[in-house]
Amino acid sequence: MKHTLTPCPPLDKPPTPVQIAALIQLIGSANFTRDLAGVLRDLFNCQSFHIFLYRKAQGPAALANHPDPPTHARGLQNYLNYTHVINPAYRAFQQGHPPGVYMISDFYPNGSVDIDQPQIDVHFEDSEPIGYRTPGWPKNMAEVIVLVALPNDTALDFSFLTPLGSARTIDCHRMMTHLYPVLDAVLQRQFALNPSSLEAEHIPADQEDRFHDFGAYTLTARERGVAQLILIGHSSQSISLNLGISLPTVKTHRRNIYCKLQISSQAELFSLFLLHLH
Repeated sequence: MKHTLTPCPPLDKPPTPVQIAALIQLIGSANFTRDLAGVLRDLFNCQSFHIFLYRKAQGPAALANHPDPPTHARGLQNYLNYTHVINPAYRAFQQGHPPGVYMISDFYPNGSVDIDQPQIDVHFEDSEPIGYRTPGWPKNMAEVIVLVALPNDTALDFSFLTPLGSARTIDCHRMMTHLYPVLDAVLQRQFALNPSSLEAEHIPADQEDRFHDFGAYTLTARERGVAQLILIGHSSQSISLNLGISLPTVKTHRRNIYCKLQISSQAELFSLFLLHLH
């Protein structure tokens, strides 16, 4: 399906009628997600992004990427295969977070993370918004995340990658906030007409049960909850706010977790968890 857009206005401006029309014209397309990626590509002037399908009973799938193939194909595959289970956006979907436009930091009560420095196959970097980076994923990138809920207990995650700390990130967030009602309406209509156009032919094996089972035979239920928040990237302060417990109590739980698992650092916790996934 061909589409022609006028030159993009500054991203902090509301979308133009022509751009809105380009989205509406996609409804009924046989290659809907591919054509949608084309419109978003033009709208964001070659912005790098992914469209993920999230399902409650299965792992995520990539419905479309820009560029295609993505320049960070290894990082994308690693995300789909295993690191999605500790990704804040994916976890937010699993926990029933409301749809909308977000930054990664929006999924933390105080917007902070606390990551040690490990030597394992998840790269822990203080410069990253969530404290770690999936192997093969581009460095120092912010993500504007758009979650759109669909009627079949699934959701689409539009992840727009922008240089960390750039004005482009703020502009992208503003533009998607303006565009969200139109995008949501278009997707709901497309699903009503052709639900299979928003499905994936292949979805990687689900790791969700393994996420919840980690430490099941060693840790208490509360300790497992704390361990899960650590794995997602929450700091001790964030865990305190999330669970409604005191900071000293969180630190006690962390010490007990490390002791029971016979580890001494957060890096080793991640390493043990990744072994558990495999």
